[in-house]
Amino acid sequence: MNVPSLLMLLASVAAPPHGNRLAYLDGPCDPYYPGMDTARLVTPQWIGQPEVEAAVVLAIDDMRETEKYERFLRPILQRLKRIDGRAPVSIMSPRVDPADARLPQWLEEGLSIETHTYDHPCPLFQGGDLSRAKVTFDRCIDLLCQIPNYRPVAFRMPCCDSMNSVSPRFFSEIFNRTTPRGHFLTVDSSVFLLFTSDDRQLPRSVVLDEGAHERFRPYVPADRIMVNLIENYPYPYVIGRLCWEIPPVMPSDWDAQHRNGRCSPKSVEDYKAAIDAVVIKQGVFSICFHPHGWIGNDQIVELVDYAASRYGRRIQFLTFREVYERLVENLLGGDPLRTAAGGDNGVRVLDVNNDGYMDVVVGNGRTRLTRIWDSARKRWHEAPFPVLLVDARSRPRPVRFAVLQPDGYASLFDPESGLWHFDGQGWIQLAEGARGKPGRGETEPWAVVFRDLDGDGICEWIGGPPGSEGLKRYRRSGSREWWETTCRPALPEGTALVDAKGRDAGLRFVDVDEDGHLDLVFSNAQRYSVHLFTSLEAGWSRLVLAG
Repeated sequence: MNVPSLLMLLASVAAPPHGNRLAYLDGPCDPYYPGMDTARLVTPQWIGQPEVEAAVVLAIDDMRETEKYERFLRPILQRLKRIDGRAPVSIMSPRVDPADARLPQWLEEGLSIETHTYDHPCPLFQGGDLSRAKVTFDRCIDLLCQIPNYRPVAFRMPCCDSMNSVSPRFFSEIFNRTTPRGHFLTVDSSVFLLFTSDDRQLPRSVVLDEGAHERFRPYVPADRIMVNLIENYPYPYVIGRLCWEIPPVMPSDWDAQHRNGRCSPKSVEDYKAAIDAVVIKQGVFSICFHPHGWIGNDQIVELVDYAASRYGRRIQFLTFREVYERLVENLLGGDPLRTAAGGDNGVRVLDVNNDGYMDVVVGNGRTRLTRIWDSARKRWHEAPFPVLLVDARSRPRPVRFAVLQPDGYASLFDPESGLWHFDGQGWIQLAEGARGKPGRGETEPWAVVFRDLDGDGICEWIGGPPGSEGLKRYRRSGSREWWETTCRPALPEGTALVDAKGRDAGLRFVDVDEDGHLDLVFSNAQRYSVHLFTSLEAGWSRLVLAG
């Protein structure tokens, strides 16, 4: 091995793990957390067909009456049937007559009927009326559940391709709850996926146009602020523990006509490049389109032709329902994210062994299981999981995942049993005295969090009873491991992780000044403040804003 290669190898081995890579599991609901550094959930992990590397979901919006959609979709359905006899298209419908005779025909052909709110408000939260937003969301679900022998699984937010109609509150306060009739959904497809040249895995010809400019970013509307995007992560991911997000590619057909005009061949060529990108990344290509003259049905057929002829059995066309069913069966081992009543089923998706691929842990009253993906053999390895992640009422227990080991393997903290490390084969409980088991009062939800504050790849402990939180560094010496308190109290006066009842007090960790260290933003009904991180010894000692 030559010297430059050796140095590159040593640099890669010595690089510290990403200490905050598991923070999304216990942080506030964030629909936009994935990026290039997030562990991948590639299609071979969940598709259930060894030869398939990528999936395609065709999803058409806004159906209120079926005949217009039958006319538009029929050439597309006929082309899809030539592949394997199925016609997998998902139709996002605000409202439709559940007794419409067209629906059972479509379902028999392989389509799925999904939700899009009853009234199609743009934006959903107009006027700040949360209760009204939930009513139109719920009415659509309950209506489509009246289709005989059918239940929808997916949702698309109205106008999510043209405005920032998606928000964290939608997921935490609407999607992740149930309707008055007890119905619920499991899949969303409202956060758009933008491919950029930052992804070095993708050829320049895919992400750049003929003039060496970004191919896809110009589709983000420039005449408005548009932030409903993630970049370079074409995989399913979980939002708020209960929702699968299947991000549609940017552009939708509305974005495409907004830039290039109606039914532009340029848009179709860029869609083909997006298909290429998804296959290279082994992800999901989901397209959001409409029968409104923005893209022709012949152009959708052209995309099907391109994908089928270029990639053959390496791709699979699916509906949202089929994606969901395969995620449950082949990825999660049969345990869905939500219980039959819509609650938290104690299923978490995370990279346990720091190999860059998502794994699965399940901790509920029926199953305690760890599933580790073997990317070389394309198979799952299973081991026991040591703790419950939900209680008997499907409420999440205050179990926290963290990076505490130099190899980046996951650790977990359970208030009842203390600290556990994953060692590559299973979970190892630390000996009594080294577990870091908290004192009385720290078992309240959200009272303990783990974040890498000093950038060394190892999380620090931040927690304790309200008003007396401590900041602790994880220490190792040989086989001995312990927590060393560096600052008490850790949090600035007037801030807290939880209130006296164990509820979220309004504290967030954000790198405000972009210096690589997490700062504090605190806000509740009475006050707000911003504190910059100084050191592990001084904590967040620099107050820069308060009111």
